[in-house]
Amino acid sequence: MDNEVKFSTRFVAYLLDILLIYIVAGFLLNTRLINPNYDKYMDTQEKYTELVENASEENMNVLTDEFKDIFYDLNKYGVAYNIATLTLLLLYFGVFQKFNNGQTLGKKIMKIKVVDNKDGNNVSLLKFIIRTIPMQFIYIGSVLTLLLNSILVYILNGTKFLYAYSLIVTIVGIINIVSFLFIIFRKDKRSVSDLIVNTKVVKE
Repeated sequence: MDNEVKFSTRFVAYLLDILLIYIVAGFLLNTRLINPNYDKYMDTQEKYTELVENASEENMNVLTDEFKDIFYDLNKYGVAYNIATLTLLLLYFGVFQKFNNGQTLGKKIMKIKVVDNKDGNNVSLLKFIIRTIPMQFIYIGSVLTLLLNSILVYILNGTKFLYAYSLIVTIVGIINIVSFLFIIFRKDKRSVSDLIVNTKVVKE
């Protein structure tokens, strides 16, 4: 098919979008504007980094409980960032893509776009938002991960939260891998997200 988009093209567009989100999220991470717990977050981040750097096989068992507590505090004090990043992801991959001819900036550069699989027309805003939910991003995590972690950190204690966090990341990671495999091996090159809302990526 002349309009079929290669996996490599979609992947490059994906990486460009990740880079953009990473830069914006990184800016948000280093500002007091959106986080009332900024100082606590930065202090905990420093403790977390120090703990990881000093970890070794000899003292790993001793540090386990401390790691769980610090990891929990880091996520609790960082909920504002999760919400900001979640909003950013939905606005960018949902609203912006909807009103930008089915394209993110990465897709625009690679000259591809998302269309309805049935008739090739523009996709509804609701479909774009739903399509965003299974997606996972390097460093930032997925919409689903951000949402669940922001809720669970107030429900579970340090140990249970760490287990729940690990489970969520694993599940979303599997979805991500399967989605990539779908794009690579399916004849129509549709991802899991495409199948859920009946969309496809085509050349511009």
